[in-house]
Amino acid sequence: MRRMFVTSLIASAMCLACAQNSDAQNSSATNGKFSAVPKMTSDLQTTTFTVNGVEFKMILVEAGTFTMGSSKKGVAFSESPAHKVTLTKDYLMGETEVTIALWNAVMGNGGGSNTMPKTSITRNQAAQFAERLSRLAHEQGIIPSDVNFRIPTEAQWEYAAKGGKYSKGYTYSGSNDINEVAVTLENSHSSSPISVKTKKPNELGLYDMSGNAYEWVYDMSGSYSSADQTDPCNTSGSSYVKRGGSNYHNFNSESYLFTTTGRYFYGSTDWTIGTRICLW
Repeated sequence: MRRMFVTSLIASAMCLACAQNSDAQNSSATNGKFSAVPKMTSDLQTTTFTVNGVEFKMILVEAGTFTMGSSKKGVAFSESPAHKVTLTKDYLMGETEVTIALWNAVMGNGGGSNTMPKTSITRNQAAQFAERLSRLAHEQGIIPSDVNFRIPTEAQWEYAAKGGKYSKGYTYSGSNDINEVAVTLENSHSSSPISVKTKKPNELGLYDMSGNAYEWVYDMSGSYSSADQTDPCNTSGSSYVKRGGSNYHNFNSESYLFTTTGRYFYGSTDWTIGTRICLW
């Protein structure tokens, strides 16, 4: 039986803020055909969607409790203090970063590679993409009215990167060996993102959560609290948060950026930054 979503009034308000984006409210969904296999219900399960001929897979991440952050020193953006986080709601996470083809199927006129990640997007554009995808899915009855595509909160992202309830405690997403799971400058011989799914997935079957393209999350920049938290989402700060590292960085000198706890605060965009979507 699915666990009911129960949280405090303050946490509810924070999550409501996380689900909204003023820029996205004014955009209209691209018309086109949308399908899901298996058919979506309120009980989330791993599902393959097709929108305007472009297929993408969303993988189930079951609710749970984990330790977020770390006590590591010598990092550019604070990961401390490590603290207990409980996510009360199951969600689906994109198997890969959003590809150029998927982006164009929703935001443009179609076309483009379904293996190359879409980059050079801002955090607000990423949120707008998820909002438009939701609108299209709702219009065609593909997802229930109370379920939406979104960009993940930082807590949702980190829990999924760690492997959710199947986590084996790896340093990187899916391994302690960076070369098994992450596209880096050294092993790709490129400072620009390459095709998705060239490395091993993590415990949940998610690819490239360490390395390749950075991924926007919904949260804004800020220090962690040491207090236990339930469904956290930080909606105040001077910039946004990108996660996972990218192959622009030299692993030998900036390995912390590729870990499941590594953070980077940023206010604009560049060719190294994409996004991943979730559904709940």
